[in-house]
Amino acid sequence: MANHIHRFRPLLIPLRLMIAALFLLTGCGRSQAQELRATWIARDQLTNRETIARAMDSLAANNFNTVIVNVWSRGYPLFPSDRFFERTGISIDPNYAGRDILQEAIAEGHRAGLHVEAWFEYGFVGGYSGYLPGTSGKGRIFDSHPEWVARQQNGTEIDGSGFYWMTHTRPDAQDLLIGMAMEVARRYDVDGIEMDRIRYSSLNYGYDAYTDSLYRAEHTGQAPPAPSDTSWKRWRADKLNAFVARLYDSVKAVNPHITVSNAPSMYSSSAYSSYDSFCQDWVWWVNQNKVDNVLVQSYVASPSTFSSYIDNMKARITDDSRIHPSFAVKPNGTFIGAGTATSLISVVRGKALAGSGIWYSTDLTAVFPELKAGPYAAAAHPPHFPAQWRSFRTIVPIADTMKALRSGVWTSSANPGYAGPSLFASSSGSAVIQYSATVPVSGMYEVYAFAVTSANRTTAAPYTVHASTGQAAVTVDQSKSINAGWRKLGDFHFTQGAQHVVTLSNQGIGDGKLVSADAVMLVLNRRLSPMASPVTSVVLQKHAAGQIGQLLQNFPNPFNPVTTVRYVVGGSAAGEAGERVVLSIFDPLGREVTRLVDAFQQPGTYSVRFNAAHLSAGVYFARLTSSGNTVVRKINLLK
Repeated sequence: MANHIHRFRPLLIPLRLMIAALFLLTGCGRSQAQELRATWIARDQLTNRETIARAMDSLAANNFNTVIVNVWSRGYPLFPSDRFFERTGISIDPNYAGRDILQEAIAEGHRAGLHVEAWFEYGFVGGYSGYLPGTSGKGRIFDSHPEWVARQQNGTEIDGSGFYWMTHTRPDAQDLLIGMAMEVARRYDVDGIEMDRIRYSSLNYGYDAYTDSLYRAEHTGQAPPAPSDTSWKRWRADKLNAFVARLYDSVKAVNPHITVSNAPSMYSSSAYSSYDSFCQDWVWWVNQNKVDNVLVQSYVASPSTFSSYIDNMKARITDDSRIHPSFAVKPNGTFIGAGTATSLISVVRGKALAGSGIWYSTDLTAVFPELKAGPYAAAAHPPHFPAQWRSFRTIVPIADTMKALRSGVWTSSANPGYAGPSLFASSSGSAVIQYSATVPVSGMYEVYAFAVTSANRTTAAPYTVHASTGQAAVTVDQSKSINAGWRKLGDFHFTQGAQHVVTLSNQGIGDGKLVSADAVMLVLNRRLSPMASPVTSVVLQKHAAGQIGQLLQNFPNPFNPVTTVRYVVGGSAAGEAGERVVLSIFDPLGREVTRLVDAFQQPGTYSVRFNAAHLSAGVYFARLTSSGNTVVRKINLLK
């Protein structure tokens, strides 16, 4: 049945009666499609910023939408971690000292419109044989905490892959992992956190002193039984489940808008292989709502085998919107073959699942052409997020002389910048560049400057950020090559519209020094502005005096979780003086859940975006009050 607009005189008909009538008189539209297209960036693509930037550009150009970047590898964080410093006295893998891999990936990923997840690849693995072994020979964490090393039944610590694992049951070891995840959620504008290797290396583990004593305390002094004992396997899995629940709740308490993911495995059409082999009960995580996405790994090249594995997954869980069957381009080092990736994606789509992960990023060049020509021909956005979640960003290139307005003497440099030659100025005279941009939506933004470095550049390039809350001075050391590329100046609030955003000058750079100038970038910070959405108030057409307001059908409808509500403000009896307009959203019980607009507005047609990420799925009602009239429409939130 077609949608209808119904107008009611305020206070004469209760809102609940309006809602009851609209249940009978309104219909539904179509929801917007979503599909996860994820891949993993391992440490071999983290050698420098340029490599990260090329990877992000390539992924975006081939219509991937999510990149999962390694931040915890071989027992060391790849970002400056206070929690790791508290335990070890160092904050980052020494081979990445002076860098912040996660912030570099966020800058390049969000610049390209990609979602970026922090990948704790090694999970409970605390050391890798031969890599920065420290005094213990096992890694820095075990230098400080030798009691944390996990052991097999025969007393062996290292596993067949050269890994030293942290004791899974120790609260302090768990606290380190949870603390680093919370640190990421609190400090970085990530779209998700993937904590992997929440499992045992094999059933032979669990015989360290701490786990032994804990098991005895809970079993009247009995020692842990043989590795494959059913109850012993269940006990270890339950301890891991409790950790997963605590991890999920802790991260969501810091930032409820990011996703928490894991990449468990499934290598059977009937058995629960991850549980049987590793005490990894990821089905419990899904069914108990303690994970948002599981990108279930399968090293297969056969579509029929892949299909049978997926059927096994689906039979075990209650919400298959959370599972994303994933595959390798080179399982066990052998390329899957032309056309196979397309076939595997078709299998996933045929099961009505919302996308896949394909690993690793470095292997994707072999399948980019077929994916871009086939299943990934059109862009898609990942589940759990509105389509425009990573759309709000703007870059001002130095070559745009209208928006990067120069004064004084600036000289073209042989040192390349973001998109072409950079500029430089000496310390003599006055040289200034004023950057202007059209801010797409009001909110908090990460502000970046593209740093072009050289030994003769200043150690304190003076930037001024012109935020809505005032000006802030920030300096960048342009003399160190490690600082080359996008450097974050900070998080600042801007209001929607065209404005002056950043100034760079040569003041105070030091005698005999040069200052480089290149692009600046603003990216909406979704950690700090999760509900930000653009409001357009352009009058599309004039309306005669006395004309009543209209509430147009929202689009899309149904929606998940963002929709656009359009409405018409009529003229008052006094002419074009404007009216007080109140646009609110109500639940079926007639309770106001949010107020989108409460302002005096001139006659015309307006639109406002409504983000319902904080609400449960169901039927809601948009109510517009203006010109002494009330109009209500039914809207449908799907999740």
